[in-house]
Amino acid sequence: MPATGTLTFTELKIFLRDPASTIVTIALPVAIVAVFGAIAKPGGEQDPIMTYFPTMALALGLAQLALNLTPTTLAGYREKGILRRMSTTPMNPARLLTAQLLISVGLAVVAAVLVILVGHLAFKFTLPQNFGGFLAAFVLGCTALFAVGLLVAAVAPTARIATGVGVGLFFVSLVFGGVFMPAENLPPFIVRVGDYTPLGATMQSLRDSWSGTMPEMLHLGVLGAYTVVAGLAAARLFRWE
Repeated sequence: MPATGTLTFTELKIFLRDPASTIVTIALPVAIVAVFGAIAKPGGEQDPIMTYFPTMALALGLAQLALNLTPTTLAGYREKGILRRMSTTPMNPARLLTAQLLISVGLAVVAAVLVILVGHLAFKFTLPQNFGGFLAAFVLGCTALFAVGLLVAAVAPTARIATGVGVGLFFVSLVFGGVFMPAENLPPFIVRVGDYTPLGATMQSLRDSWSGTMPEMLHLGVLGAYTVVAGLAAARLFRWE
């Protein structure tokens, strides 16, 4: 098995040993769509609730995983000296960051499938109406958010600092990203700022594709830019200790 595959498998086993991480990553988004599906009673295919609650659940789960769990985990490795010991092996930063990205995206896919199935089968939420657009928005949203999370992990010297920075980015993203409240109910300037944040662009792209339209090129371009810039910066700035 290639070195990256071995490392990915090992990191996945470590992640799954922590029940709290699994709950936050997978169970929380499903619980959100179930709770709001039971309370809100969607009123038809054109009801904004149809696109807001499922995508809010997905975006919240992605943000938790990318901005909270991933940076804290990697910075904790650095603080405990695990990365220093790893640096004595042929392993390079790109492989470690790739392993973390593969695990995170895989877990995000599981959460997305469960949210879609539970929401549709149990609470009559519609399925994504533009599936190609949904895939593009989901993949780019994952890579953009995780690139930002990996950048935080690359430069944070301790788990506490990584957690602080990640939590700060998490809550700011929720406010400007149209997650706390639908974008149509927010002041225009907040919506405009949110268009240029990774979570805001992800949320709006998912909602657009869920309602049947193609995500705006602005949002997809923003996500692509975060993926490239933050991803390259994370690989370049990563330090073992």
